[in-house]
Amino acid sequence: MALNIGDEKPGFSGPGYNWDEYIKYRPVYPASHYERIYKYHELHSNSWGSAHDVGAGPGVVSQELATRFEHVVISDPNDEALSIARLRLPSDLLIIDLSSGFSKDTFTFLQERAEHSSVGDNELDMLVIFEAIHWTDLSEAMKSFARQLKKGGTVAISYYGSPHIQHNPNAQEVWGKIFNVWAGKLNTAGQIVVRALRNSNTGLDTVPFPLEDWKAGARRIVINTEGRMNPFKLSATNSNDEPSRVGELDVREFIDRDEGWVERKNVEWLKGLFATFLPRISEEEIQELWIELENAIGGLELEITWPVVLLLATKR
Repeated sequence: MALNIGDEKPGFSGPGYNWDEYIKYRPVYPASHYERIYKYHELHSNSWGSAHDVGAGPGVVSQELATRFEHVVISDPNDEALSIARLRLPSDLLIIDLSSGFSKDTFTFLQERAEHSSVGDNELDMLVIFEAIHWTDLSEAMKSFARQLKKGGTVAISYYGSPHIQHNPNAQEVWGKIFNVWAGKLNTAGQIVVRALRNSNTGLDTVPFPLEDWKAGARRIVINTEGRMNPFKLSATNSNDEPSRVGELDVREFIDRDEGWVERKNVEWLKGLFATFLPRISEEEIQELWIELENAIGGLELEITWPVVLLLATKR
């Protein structure tokens, strides 16, 4: 049953969200991630005129796209995030200009939702949406993406789940408990959050690629899940996940370990990462669990892996 979203604001639209912490503690998309996307695009289009970074937040992915595309549209429903992107990218642009010759009109900024873009029909060579598709009305968003892309254009959809602690099952168990405190509050955090939860729990199997818009054989690449069952599902949630919309001709690919999505971190970094998730859970609220995690880690660095989904498809 469809949710009655109404005028509820999308995720991360609340005032005062700390985007500096987001940039600091969220994972850096590794070169291997972009290379998978670019190689796919080379095979199916190899046109590098314009790209659209949807749900761009502070413009981290937009900055990378500008190294390959002549023009990048940056859109997000959050005015604060767009303001930060505007501040970040021109500053970086002055440095990049010296070697790459970017002009000041490399970027266009649009405050809008993914489902209703002002980008014209058949204008884009590539459209990407990283860590944001689960917030959307998937059917409407995919229609909008197909409309904007040129024939043969690429859509790249990416999502990472909760990082998994390696080689320390006690620490992973406590980390899971900490995440479950947060996850237990999601079903009462608003209808958009519930919708996002239903989509992300499935590892984006809810994302459709209808054949009237997309060429057969959309790729669904699953990275670093290491054989774990439902690695994207938050165990403390009771939401009714949306049904799978994986097409019969979609191609699944499993990559057991991508070193680009493996990091070494300490407990203070885990605290910083956890603080970037909404709704916020204060450190004091779960202080005993943090102490338990610190004891399990023993002051050492941890190896963590990120479970990741990357969806790639070509416009008909």
